[in-house]
Amino acid sequence: MNDRVGSSTVPVGEGAPGRGTSGRSSMRETALLILIDMVMLESAFLITYWFRFHSGIWLVPLGIPPLGMYLVAGLVVLLVFFGIFYFSGMYTNRGGRTLEDDLLGLFKGVVLGSLLVLAMAFFLRTLTFSRSFFGLFFLSTFFFLTLGRVLARVLLRRLVPRSLRAARTLVVGHSPMRDRLLRLTREFPGLAMDPVGWLEVPGEQEVMAAAATSGPLDADGRRHGGGAVSGLPRLGGVDQMRRVVQEHAIDLVVLTVTFENLPVVRKVSEALGNLNVDVHFVPDLPALHTSRMRLREIGGIPFISVREAALGEVDRIVKRTFDLVAAGSGLILLSPLLAVIALAVKLSSPGPVFYSQMRVGRDGREFRMIKFRSMRQDAEKASGPVWTVAEDPRVTGIGRILRRTSLDELPQLWNVVRGDMSLVGPRPERKVFVEKFMRELPRYFERHRVRAGLTGWAQVHGLRGNTSIEERTYYDLHYIENWSLGLDIKILLMTLHHVLRGENAY
Repeated sequence: MNDRVGSSTVPVGEGAPGRGTSGRSSMRETALLILIDMVMLESAFLITYWFRFHSGIWLVPLGIPPLGMYLVAGLVVLLVFFGIFYFSGMYTNRGGRTLEDDLLGLFKGVVLGSLLVLAMAFFLRTLTFSRSFFGLFFLSTFFFLTLGRVLARVLLRRLVPRSLRAARTLVVGHSPMRDRLLRLTREFPGLAMDPVGWLEVPGEQEVMAAAATSGPLDADGRRHGGGAVSGLPRLGGVDQMRRVVQEHAIDLVVLTVTFENLPVVRKVSEALGNLNVDVHFVPDLPALHTSRMRLREIGGIPFISVREAALGEVDRIVKRTFDLVAAGSGLILLSPLLAVIALAVKLSSPGPVFYSQMRVGRDGREFRMIKFRSMRQDAEKASGPVWTVAEDPRVTGIGRILRRTSLDELPQLWNVVRGDMSLVGPRPERKVFVEKFMRELPRYFERHRVRAGLTGWAQVHGLRGNTSIEERTYYDLHYIENWSLGLDIKILLMTLHHVLRGENAY
């Protein structure tokens, strides 16, 4: 019996990698998501119908419309929303999507879907929806779809083991991106990759040796070795690629080679000819001093964009408008909480309620950043400017609570309104630290191309406090080069999650 791929055959007896299990599992996962989405959408539509016309809360002067008409309309709504979710990728790349990704995607889909349904109702005029019906439908749809996605995640974790949901992955090479990839598989248990082992590429042994002595800088300027791969066995060299893929039933090969070894990409592709296995290439972006590569086509010729400008003028206007609306609303809504915290700080220890400190913002300009005071008044009298550490004796009792919950940062909403900061962006540092990091990291100052943020892409990935400055800088540059309003909203949602966990907050 042969397993046919393209125009060639590969005998199963030779150990051709079996993709059936993970493939079927992925199909079941997608089918389950589609089914739950459709059930939740129809439930939201019918509950909105009942609530609007049968609950007695609203008057129905023109009478209750027939349910049959709304059932037909509900089927149209299902098709519209399925199309939106399908083309926006809500059912693809599931392993790499967080709950925040799903919530943001659902919100965009519900807004677009509601507008499309409203437009169809206006132009067709075969079924008239009241404005109150659409308002209720928008709210109920987002609520039910969110509930459905949470339910789907719980069911998938309980019913389908991770070993069946994840592709058996072989990593090739040792660029710095390999360690980032492996950390990602540990940080996101739902990621559809199960690393089995790695293959060595000739000539990259020097890279491994250098990584052990030139790992990322921490806040004190120390280096951490980055060459070891915890728990991932070396399965041989790249010349043994085909044998390893067959013996270990590999589903996915990920190339993390340096740019000096790009010929390996072609070599691996040729070695895996006729095998049913996917091949991905993760470029060593830090080597190009970038965090972004985009493929575009011009006249049939593929172009790879390595670096592009930061936020354009329109982007800055959109971001600033969002900051003003969100931060202004936050100050108003949180004013009772701010008053309670101010009273607690005043009563807990001698000194002012607020603590202000000069920080470096956009284009290197300094501004006075405001926080609730969480340390005693003479905290740096003896030590001078130093980083806060865990169990820092300078932190007051109420200050420890404020730092753990990040409530001490709330007064920075005023900095956002003033224009000193943005809701999302690289966290600002003191001038003494900025000058130090600029000497150690050539691209460090590029993070000052945008306004400093109350939260940032690095912070929601656990890089807070006394963590690697090199890593934080890379994440900050990634944010700047990939900015979008959707990314800002996603980071704010992730911030709420991380604040509740209190990671590295001291």
